[in-house]
Amino acid sequence: MIAAAVITLLLSLVFIGVFEWERRDRKKTGSKEDKFFGNWALVAFWICAFFFVVFALGAFTK
Repeated sequence: MIAAAVITLLLSLVFIGVFEWERRDRKKTGSKEDKFFGNWALVAFWICAFFFVVFALGAFTK
């Protein structure tokens, strides 16, 4: 369970990093393009954050 929690924590950090990078790139270039990629990175972040909490609680309640 701890390994799963660490993996989901790393994935959530990657996804929030992708979201921030995409947002900064849009601001820097002044792009008005669709935010589809950034929005899905944010959704994936929250999913990974949820599973991190689930796995961490599962590891510590055993």
